Amino acid sequence: MRNQVNITGAGIVSSLGKNLEEHKKNLFSQTEGIKQKRFSNGKHELDSYVGVVESELEVPEKYQQETRNFKFAFLAFEEAIASANLQLEEEEKKIAICLGTSLGGKVLGQELLYSFEDNRLEMPRNLFKKRSLHYIADELIAFHRIKASYYVISTACSASNNAVILGTQLLQDGKCDVAICGGCDELSDISLAGFTSLGAINKDFSCQPYSTGSGISLGEGAGFIVLEKNKVGKYGKVLGGSITSDAYHITAPKATGEGAGQIALNLSEQSGVPLNKVDYINGHGTGTRANDGMEKAMIEKNFPLTVRVSSTKGQTGHTLGAAGIIETINCFLAIEEKTVPATKTLVSYPEDCFVRNQNIPKDISYALNFSFAFGGNNSGVLLASNDTPEETFLANEEIRMDIISHASTLESLEDKNDRYESISKNFSKITGLRYTDFSPSSKINPAQYRRMDNFSKMIAGTVAKAIERSGLDFRKIDLNKVGILFTTSSGPLEVVEDIEKQIKSEGYNQVSASKFPFTVMNAAAGMISILFKIKGPVSVISSNVGFADGIIYAEEMMKNEKLSHVLIVSASQWTDFSLFAWEKLGYDPEKFKPSDYCSTLIVGNSSEKREARIMSAEQIKYDNNVRTHEEIKHDLISLIETELSIKGVPFEELKGVVWNANKKTEEKEYDVFIDWLAALDIPVYSLHELDFSSDGAGEELDYILNKEDLKLGRYLIISYSRFGGISTVLLEKI
Repeated sequence: MRNQVNITGAGIVSSLGKNLEEHKKNLFSQTEGIKQKRFSNGKHELDSYVGVVESELEVPEKYQQETRNFKFAFLAFEEAIASANLQLEEEEKKIAICLGTSLGGKVLGQELLYSFEDNRLEMPRNLFKKRSLHYIADELIAFHRIKASYYVISTACSASNNAVILGTQLLQDGKCDVAICGGCDELSDISLAGFTSLGAINKDFSCQPYSTGSGISLGEGAGFIVLEKNKVGKYGKVLGGSITSDAYHITAPKATGEGAGQIALNLSEQSGVPLNKVDYINGHGTGTRANDGMEKAMIEKNFPLTVRVSSTKGQTGHTLGAAGIIETINCFLAIEEKTVPATKTLVSYPEDCFVRNQNIPKDISYALNFSFAFGGNNSGVLLASNDTPEETFLANEEIRMDIISHASTLESLEDKNDRYESISKNFSKITGLRYTDFSPSSKINPAQYRRMDNFSKMIAGTVAKAIERSGLDFRKIDLNKVGILFTTSSGPLEVVEDIEKQIKSEGYNQVSASKFPFTVMNAAAGMISILFKIKGPVSVISSNVGFADGIIYAEEMMKNEKLSHVLIVSASQWTDFSLFAWEKLGYDPEKFKPSDYCSTLIVGNSSEKREARIMSAEQIKYDNNVRTHEEIKHDLISLIETELSIKGVPFEELKGVVWNANKKTEEKEYDVFIDWLAALDIPVYSLHELDFSSDGAGEELDYILNKEDLKLGRYLIISYSRFGGISTVLLEKI
């Protein structure tokens, strides 16, 4: 049987159209999708050229009050599954949703923050669910009444490209039967103000990629594609995907383009397609001198003059987390139409490999989509027409995920006194633990450390400790073969709120240019790569059980990028507003004490030195509003039985089950766990002595590694998402 990952469906909403056909028509007719628009925040205003979606967003009645970001995602998702003839409710298949977004529900979160700051505290509870990064994925599952796995990737402007890569890998690894991959982002105050502060916005006209270097135009929209194996799709196939890190600068790409060039080399090796056979490149092409100059240098070094290159951001604007998927769709539309869509510019140039102002006819067999992001994140996806002979890259290598070392911000109860302070506020009954130990590690450049936000400082210090304990000499390791998988349920809340409040008080043009880069979810991960010169793949996911879901992603990263090591880093941060939000969401103030937290694992592939081994991880997501306690209990038991069966581990051989009972909510899962655990005749560790919860950053796993009197052997970790989901990790303490 052939081994092909085919694109069987697609959907899109952009400034060029409300569906795929409208978008395609306007893309190839060179329609101008960027217009000048005025934005306001209180008394402050900003005029900017943006790719705004002006189509009416016709969603079901129940979603009329949702964010624009949700509506974009919903419409693109529905079009994609319809075009693939998928009836999700009727499918007896394992579904994976891979969603890339930079903002998620952040625009709504800003409105709620302003209400909180103005002491307007009577806000509906359901709004606090919608402000999370992963709410869109949760609601897509709820709408279709399905059980699925999902991975919400937030690597800023490369997010949806990385979503396509992960979906392909999960499909190839048998983790799903159908992968629905895409991304979404809406125009927002924080993006407009932030890029303005960096001097990266073109103020005078729409962006001109590969031309004037005057800056970007932001855009908005969403796209999804459906991936299935060996089912011939109308839109060609995915041959492979790869991610690298520049390890250079938090915002600027490395001018010589080595990281981006390595993507091209990786894809050629994966697919067997020589770079001189690539017909079309949809470049990142933002319109800034830094990006466009880097791309020109990289393309000139790695590709022949016969390749044709364009950036479609000249029509759609830079859609941040949606950019990768929108431009992947543009790639297969170019294959379908046998036409290279031109880059819209104001300037004419002598003929070269860049296609400007006028489309050109071209038979396209192979198309490559590049996306780059803050933190030096580079990604590429290689597509091919259906009539090409190559099959999709398959990672056959078996790996072992050995934990060489670990570190966390709270490794013993004594650490609370040294590194934390207890914080309570009169507007909430919840008391939190705030991390206070920001003394720099000797392993970190002090000048770089001073410029970082507190969230990144906490993470960098913990990672430095784990690296030091590992005994690894990073000067002697191929750092192209070391990856970083970062998970977070919160992201850098403190700096995001600072910027949002600054916009309201001082205006769009006055926000801190030094702080803004740290508002993106992948800033901390990018800083880790920069501080420790790690050049392998870096990616970021957000969920309410991030540490467990991140292990699944990290395994795919190790298999597909042939890594020797991966750093699995999980972290969470809270603010005063978080205490208010948690109480609104039904967290029990008698049990739940939230804590800033960071956990780091240094994982090696079949390492001689190890303190534990990750045997497996599994997850399932669903709508817990419609599932009964018994149905959720059945989901839990089925997930565990499947995981243990795959690894050949009898349940009675487990040394214990570990979960954090301090994370108590009104959700059904808590009661299901209590009921199921009470009937077990093996030890149950509920972490009562820790007296805190990170809400998803991995203290359960650290508990096993740190507790010296725990017997050696296999432990099962269970955790749940407050919006409906269960994740498990099978860990062997050695």
